[in-house]
Formats: sequence, structure tokens, C-alpha cells
Amino acid sequence: MLDECAPGHRIEERTHHYCVYYQDKVYPTLPKGPHGKSNPLIQKGHIKKMARHLGILECAKSVLSL
Repeated sequence: MLDECAPGHRIEERTHHYCVYYQDKVYPTLPKGPHGKSNPLIQKGHIKKMARHLGILECAKSVLSL
């Protein structure tokens, strides 16, 4: 999704989360590892919040069916 909606993005891995850099914006708290009761890799709410913050929400919705 990031390749299509945020070309030129950069992801930096930290101890407990990822930092996503796109243009002049940074989303510093994308979690990694199992989360939630059913242990999805990442919850939909985190993706929507990141997409909204980076300004790519409409593209992300069309790619991921959010």
C-alpha cells in the first residue's frame, strides 16, 4: 500500500515500532508484532491513522478496502 500510495517513503525499524517517513511527515508509532485478541500483525485503526497523518487516506482506502 505504501509503495502505491506513498512513493518515496522510508520505513525505519525501532525496538517496538516502525517509523514511516513520507515527504515532510513522520508517523513514528506504527506498532510491530502481534496485537489484539486474534493477534493480527497490525490493526486496521493504526493503518487508517497513519494514512490520515501522511495524507494518503483516500488512496489507502482504495487499495486496502478500509
